[in-house]
Amino acid sequence: MRTHRSLLAAVVLSLVAAGSAIDVRAEVAVETDSAGNYVRTVVLPSTANRTVKIWSVDRTWPHLVPLNPSGDLNGDLWPAIAEDPNQSLRPWVVFSRHTGCDYDLVWSRWTPGGWTAAAWVEEPAEARIGDDLDPDIEFDGRGQAVLVWWRNEGGSGRVYASAFQGVGWMPALLVSDAGVDSRSPRITVYPDGRVLAAYYTPAGRVVRDLSSYVPLTITDDLDPILHATGNSGSGSTPKK
Repeated sequence: MRTHRSLLAAVVLSLVAAGSAIDVRAEVAVETDSAGNYVRTVVLPSTANRTVKIWSVDRTWPHLVPLNPSGDLNGDLWPAIAEDPNQSLRPWVVFSRHTGCDYDLVWSRWTPGGWTAAAWVEEPAEARIGDDLDPDIEFDGRGQAVLVWWRNEGGSGRVYASAFQGVGWMPALLVSDAGVDSRSPRITVYPDGRVLAAYYTPAGRVVRDLSSYVPLTITDDLDPILHATGNSGSGSTPKK
């Protein structure tokens, strides 16, 4: 179930739902025990009222390992979080980072060795020009990480999706219709395994069904590929 909460000063929010994602306006960190083992994911809301700090680190929290302590200095944008149901709910985080000319997506996940180094979802040299914004990440029914976001391409938004393939993200798949300004996508995963991406256009809300399949070739049989299978129409927000 997706959880939306108001950010309250001096409150620590724990992510406790398996495979859940949460809209975050704060630092993302992991709490460990005295031996350095993962205990839980925590979100530390900023206590600044006049100056918004997206990545705010509480250095007094015991055994806290923040992901991005210099995020405000880098101009990093809001993070999206999902917890891996196959790895003791260890978090995966995706956020927009400035490259010097635009924003591209980076990601990291918590492993037994700590946070992985933030890496590009698409290498900047391979990504098309335009800000990559508002990521949302979920795990599908097979435990595969699925990511959606929108890119500002010359003032018009286009929604993209990707799935994680063992060591990296597959090439971005265009989900929205060409020529239609499309923004602010969100993923919903249903108990029956369906993965839907909902986003907004000037004409209203659009929902696309994302389906995964495993190719039958010997060399590719371990690499699931993501496909947009059509427009399921508009309507109320899908529930998990």
